[in-house]
This record gives sequence, C-alpha cells and structure tokens, in this order.
Amino acid sequence: MAHQANVATQSQGQASSIWGPTQSQPIENIIWGRLYGKNIKMNSIDLNSDEFTAGRGEGNSLMLTLNYLPENILYRISKVHFTLKRANCDISNPVYIFDNSRNGTYVNGEQIGTNNSRILQNNDVISLSHPTCKAFVFKDLCPNEALGLPKEITTTYYISRKLGSGACGLVRLVYDIRTCNQFAMKIVKKNLLSDCTSINKPNNSNDPQKVLNEANIMMSLSHPCVIKMHDIIDKPDSVYMVLELMKGGDLLHRIVTNKHLTEEISKLFFFQMCHAVKYLHDKGISHRDLKPDNVLLESSNEETLLKVSDFGLSKFVQNDSVMKTLCGTPLYVAPEVLQTGGRGAYTKKVDIWSLGVVLFTCLSGTLPFSDDFGTPASEQIKRGKFRFQHPSWKKVSQRATTLIKEMLVVDPKSRPTIDNILKSSWLRDKEMLRKAKALMKLNILDIEEEDENFLQPPKKRARR
Repeated sequence: MAHQANVATQSQGQASSIWGPTQSQPIENIIWGRLYGKNIKMNSIDLNSDEFTAGRGEGNSLMLTLNYLPENILYRISKVHFTLKRANCDISNPVYIFDNSRNGTYVNGEQIGTNNSRILQNNDVISLSHPTCKAFVFKDLCPNEALGLPKEITTTYYISRKLGSGACGLVRLVYDIRTCNQFAMKIVKKNLLSDCTSINKPNNSNDPQKVLNEANIMMSLSHPCVIKMHDIIDKPDSVYMVLELMKGGDLLHRIVTNKHLTEEISKLFFFQMCHAVKYLHDKGISHRDLKPDNVLLESSNEETLLKVSDFGLSKFVQNDSVMKTLCGTPLYVAPEVLQTGGRGAYTKKVDIWSLGVVLFTCLSGTLPFSDDFGTPASEQIKRGKFRFQHPSWKKVSQRATTLIKEMLVVDPKSRPTIDNILKSSWLRDKEMLRKAKALMKLNILDIEEEDENFLQPPKKRARR
C-alpha cells in the first residue's frame, strides 16, 4: 500500500467548489459605465473613476445648473444629490448609488432614502427630487452575468462573479439590490439534479417535489453550524437557491493550503461539524454527502465558525423508512452504500463514516482510501482497511486516532452515534469547548453543562 494519497488529488478534473469572493484588482482608466441624459439637457458622461457625484455644489463630478435643469427643479437639488461608486473601477464589483439629497433620489420610481444606498443596474432610470423627474439612464458597461436568468431573480439580485461549481450546480456571488446584502446563489439544472439524485426507480422524472428537496430541508433549518437559505426560486429548467455567504472558502481549500490542520484546529472544526450533524440527525435528516467541499468557513481566521452545506443528497428519514439513494462522493461514502450499489437499506450511520474520513483528512492532509494505494478505493472502503502512515500522524494523539478507528468500522451497527462521538474522550477539551461555543454563540450555561458532563475527573472507587 502506498504511503499517502494527498487530499488535493481528489478534486482533479472537477470544478472548484470554494465559496467566498476573491479580492478585486484595481483597473485604471477603464470606462465602466455611462450616464445618458433623459429629461435633462445633456448627451452622455463616461464613468471612469471609482466615485462620481452630481449636485448643485461646485466640487461635484457633474455640477447641475440652469444649463441642465429648469429653475423650478434646480432649487430642489442638493449640493451633493447622489453619488455613484464602483470599487477600484472593477467591473466585477456592483455599482452603488447613494442618496445624499434632502428631497430624494429615485431609481425606477423607487425612492432610495436619504443616506441610504442601493445597487444600480443596466438601464436603470435615476430621478431627482420626484419620481417623475427622470434625469438619467445608467448604462453598465461590464459583462452581463445575468443573461438568461429569470426576471424574478434579476429584479431582486445583482448577479456577480462565479464563486465555485460542483457536480450538480454553479455558485455565484449575488447582491440584494435594495439592501446591498451579499449572498451565494446556487444554480442547479434540473436535468443535472436528476442525474445526481437518481433513485432506485426506472425512468426517474424531474418530480418538482424531489427537485426542491434540498430547499425544503434547508428553509426549515436554523443552527449556527448549518448553512441558512435566504430565498428559493423554482423554474421549469432550474432551481435557484440564495444562501448566506461564507467568505472563508471551504474546508478542502483550507486543508490543501495548509497541507494539513493542527490537531487543535481539527478538533475545533470537527466539534462544530458534529453539532451540525447532531442537529440534522435529531430532526430525522441525514446529510449523506459530508466532505470537506461541503463544509464552509465563515472567515479566513484560523479559528472560525463553520457551516455544513449542500443538502441536495439528503432525504427525511421516517421511523419506518430507509435511504436508498447512492449519491455520496466515493472517497467519503460508507461501505454499506458501495456494497449494495445504493440499492440497499442504510441509515444515518453513513454520516458517521463520512465524518471519520473528514477527520482523517483534516489531521493528515491525506485520504484513508485511494486508488493510489494499488487496489480500487471502493474495495478498500468495503474492507475498512486503512493506515496512519503519513508523517503528520506522529504529532496526533492516540485519542484522535482511536476515535477515527471507531467511526471507520464497516458494520454500521458498531459505529458510534453522533451523541457518542460528542461524548468521546478526545472532545473533552475545556479550551476547545470554550472557543467553539463562543464561535457558535451558544449560551454560557450550555458550556457549563457540557463541562460538567465531560470534564469532571472520574470518581475514586471506595475501598472495601
């Protein structure tokens, strides 16, 4: 068996799934927009600086005078009436319009509100002091990322750059036009969704209920370590899910960047993942596609909140039902799924196996099962054969490796439950618990209760 299989190789040939915007680079001397006169005496103005102002004051980019507006309108114009901003003149950034006026600035007849802002889009009409005083038409000269998207989306969201993609969807950065809040919008083509979620039925159709399975689950969830859905738009060809934006990227990228994570950070992240899985399992939900790609980080800080995402492969598990869908990523999928080709009955214990593989990956930056080891990874998984051979394991505690061994057991009945894992000796770490609870913003009483359950020394046996 080879010594290691680097986790970075698992993404070869696949699109990136890192969520979170990258830094914009300044672009000099580019005309990123244009203002055309509507009911105002002017032709057009090129916008090529990151800030443009208009008003009666002399210091404005455009000083409004009687040459432009009749007197009865001009007297209602503020010294600085509105400001347009595009950070670094970067066409991948949205254009903001700020209302600096006393008497109002309007976009398409909607008042922005003094000292408020919104995002300006191509062909938007700017009115001054009254919605009927239509002064300018804005032309956005950046590439239109919203082409082909439904009107229900483009009238609510500004569509920005691609953040990542996966087997069943594309993720874009979007902004709520009126609040300017950022989100991640996942676009899932229904024919792809059908391919990804093929169920043990012949000629599986694009049943709308199945297509919205992920959305229905996520909309009902509320936990600090589970990604939250903001909006859902269902169309005949695609489903559009607007999710909270996580700017720290995904766990896979964090592992690859650092080669592997320290035991302290791995423990902090693993504890949060376990709480997310416990929340799901307590609600009768199994994730079934747990992997580092589907764990998103809130920030680039070493110690950060994380959230489990991507419930496209999940189903509610009723008391008398079992999961029969083969959907997980092969390197993280449990042996009972492979043994039956996805046609057998398996339980929420598949998530425990996946958690074990994720923890192995965090601590070593390698995979426990890989085709690089000489035999097919699927056969290794079915036998549950793996080794702690990478040099990084020399610095990992025995409690951590013991927990991994307990999770990566072929017989699902012999694997611990998520509650068992949370009570494991490895997680009896008072400092880690303090940090995790602070990140998760849980009540201090919860910490004290967990300390009482996990951290008190064992009682001495009475002498006889």
